[in-house]
Amino acid sequence: MKYGVVLLCALLSACATPTTRPARSSYGCMVAVRDSLPKNLFDKRAHCLASALIAQQCSVAEAYLAGAGKEIRDLFVPSDTAEWADWQADRVGIACAKDHHGIDDIGDCCAGYGW
Repeated sequence: MKYGVVLLCALLSACATPTTRPARSSYGCMVAVRDSLPKNLFDKRAHCLASALIAQQCSVAEAYLAGAGKEIRDLFVPSDTAEWADWQADRVGIACAKDHHGIDDIGDCCAGYGW
């Protein structure tokens, strides 16, 4: 059990340097990235871009956590619908984050996958 806790803490620790990480906490980092996105993006593109930027500016583990958390939240909020396509767009964004930098470059990568 204690090894699981240590592993979870390691996965949730930030991989970004302190000068590029927009907030110290995981939640704060995710929210800062989300709030930095352009407004009026269509849903799947927003998922792809947000996941990529969270992976780069916070950590990959936090990007997966943000995507899963958003879909779990959508199960309980009547105004949103949990969708498998949202989770797919999140995973594409995380993959795009590995080789693409800057919102335009990441956006081109997301567009290449249909998002």
